[in-house]
Amino acid sequence: MDGRTTLYLDWRRAGIALAVAAVTLGAAPAIAAAAEPEITRRPVVTGTAQVGQRLEARDARWTGGSSTVATYTWLRCTSTSLWNCSAIAGATGLAYTLAPADQGKRIRVWLTVSNSDGRDDDVSNATNVVAAAPAPTPTPTPTPTPPPIPVPPVTSTPPPVIPAAPAPEADVRDTPLQMMRPFPLVRIRGWITARGAMIDALSVRGPRSLKISVRCHGRGCPRRSLARSAAKVTRLKAFEGFLPAGVRLEVRVTRPGFVGKHTLIRIRRGKAPIRRDRCLFPGSGRPRACPAN
Repeated sequence: MDGRTTLYLDWRRAGIALAVAAVTLGAAPAIAAAAEPEITRRPVVTGTAQVGQRLEARDARWTGGSSTVATYTWLRCTSTSLWNCSAIAGATGLAYTLAPADQGKRIRVWLTVSNSDGRDDDVSNATNVVAAAPAPTPTPTPTPTPPPIPVPPVTSTPPPVIPAAPAPEADVRDTPLQMMRPFPLVRIRGWITARGAMIDALSVRGPRSLKISVRCHGRGCPRRSLARSAAKVTRLKAFEGFLPAGVRLEVRVTRPGFVGKHTLIRIRRGKAPIRRDRCLFPGSGRPRACPAN
């Protein structure tokens, strides 16, 4: 060893090349692509959008094998836009009973599937605006029978009771959310040195027709910016190689009308880089926190 901090094995001695120190958050090491989970059919919310009624998440399909774990999070929304949604505390099952706090809102369900190789996310349709619970039907007051008179006896007949009309059942409107499928993955791989990090692979994986832009901040950037259209897997070789501590890489992956991805990577001295992943919503260039899982 020459004094540098390294995180790899001597493959010459072992006779096998091993991938080392994959510095990746939110993504599994790059092994067989077929093992990564992918949602092939997003969930559908069924049921009546009315306080007290039960909604269910149905028909979701995904790949990834038996080790894949699916989690559901119910969202309360003030409009049909995902940006106006927030997670409902404790609502994480396949079904959810509408509460008084949901009145006047719309409901969605967020599906996450994950295993050791990665994850995928998608969101259901939105319900109609949740209606109030139906008012209880009042009990009719019986009409008293007047006392009989000698001639002729008179008996009053109570008026017929007209049952209250049932409350109309609310439709569930299919409002698709524009999510990229699969959602983009930004991967960085390399090893740590005493002065920064040696990056041997920086790539973006996602659907075609994406726009990738990279900005480099700090002293020691190999170049300041890069913009290109993406293939299924796009290597960002301009930023591979040695990066000194203090350099920050800002990666934006966008597609018009779809929720995009924003990844910020900061190189540190003798430590693993710090990484932060957030979402880019249509119509806003500012990265925001993604909905809770």
